[in-house]
Amino acid sequence: MTETQRNRSPAQLEILAKAREKAQQVRKENAELRRKEKELAKAEKEKEKAERKKNITERYSKLKEPKKEQLKEEPYVSEDEDDTEVEETPVVRKSKAKPKPKPKQPKKKIVYISGTESESSEDEEEVVYVKKPKAKPKAKPKRRVYEEEQPPPPPPQPHNPFGDMYDRMFRLS
Repeated sequence: MTETQRNRSPAQLEILAKAREKAQQVRKENAELRRKEKELAKAEKEKEKAERKKNITERYSKLKEPKKEQLKEEPYVSEDEDDTEVEETPVVRKSKAKPKPKPKQPKKKIVYISGTESESSEDEEEVVYVKKPKAKPKAKPKRRVYEEEQPPPPPPQPHNPFGDMYDRMFRLS
């Protein structure tokens, strides 16, 4: 045996074996609980999804169906005590549909061809004139010529009293 291993008595080994078995049993139970929790969570999510789907389909169908207004029928009460019977029919008002504009048809001109043959419908020729949209000429920008201005002369350089002594001292040139 190595230095780190201890010699354990049979009683200690027996206690360790029981502890290992107990730990293994606890791990199995915990694993079973986690599995059941996952199944419950999955079932709840599916149930919520089904409810959401049902709710959305109901709301969507209500949105797409045209609303049918129920007219309330009120009994007619006459102030006169006549024995005449009056038949009442409820008036249903429908909104008027807007008329659809008719598509414009191109103008047609019939041209008759005169000739020596007898004039009949066979000699008629149908010519269709279609106006082309006029292309608007684009206005070209006009050139503008400005007089060139002379740039202002550069400002005079201040007089350097030291001359090139500064350049020679620092070897700038």
